[in-house]
Amino acid sequence: MTIGNGAEASSGLMRDRAEAPVLFVVDDDLPTLELLRDVARASGWHSVGFTRLASLRAALDRRLPTMLIVDDDLPDGRGGDLARDLRSDPRLEGVPLLVCTAAPATRLAEIGSWAPVVAKPFELGEIEEFLAAAVRRNGGGHAYGGTAG
Repeated sequence: MTIGNGAEASSGLMRDRAEAPVLFVVDDDLPTLELLRDVARASGWHSVGFTRLASLRAALDRRLPTMLIVDDDLPDGRGGDLARDLRSDPRLEGVPLLVCTAAPATRLAEIGSWAPVVAKPFELGEIEEFLAAAVRRNGGGHAYGGTAG
């Protein structure tokens, strides 16, 4: 498992890592981060967790995930704004991105104009549906683009 600084340990995958879709998830609330990662692992994903946007940005320079989930309210920035910026990055053109946040309704509407939003508290089924759609869209789940170096 990876959290924040990029240190990796066993993720408990049921599938071979090379075949598993890769989820990058950013949330500074550790219980929420681990819940999202657990849902992904239970669905056959390799999940990489971050607590800061800066760590996510550095990881995106090394590897592109199959899907991204970001919280909006983070200590080093707004994940919803990053989602808007990432939509213009040609490397991430085909990578589904979901913003999962407890932001007020006006912020949810703003973010929703450039990325899908799931409001916290969320149902686990909502996250599972987004993960399944990302795998279908990607034709099986291999990560897009480059690999970790």
